[in-house]
Amino acid sequence: MEISESTLSIIAEGTRVEGKITLEKVTRVHGTLVGEVHAVPGSTLILGETSVVEGNIHADTLMVDGFVRGDIVAKSKVVISGTGRVVGNIKTPSLTVDFGAYFEGKCAMEGLGLAANPSLSPA
Repeated sequence: MEISESTLSIIAEGTRVEGKITLEKVTRVHGTLVGEVHAVPGSTLILGETSVVEGNIHADTLMVDGFVRGDIVAKSKVVISGTGRVVGNIKTPSLTVDFGAYFEGKCAMEGLGLAANPSLSPA
């Protein structure tokens, strides 16, 4: 996947942000976020290996290399890398879980059921 980082926000390691957090464009997090995290449509949220998120995440595209404790709702996709850890439920149309990743929770992949692909219907 190619990501254009013309506008990039970084929350550095050692930084802790609490409350309702709204993120735009491409955001890289290496620190700690506590509370509700909302990334606007069309944005990409990248949680680095040292990141910790304690709270629910609403995003468009989410890449998890760090730790998330909370539910995730992503409009486009969620990728949990080999270093990623997620404890919570995920709702997204596309989920990738790499070898070595940890995911504890339930996943609902909306838009990919039988109604979305009639060729999968029983004959």
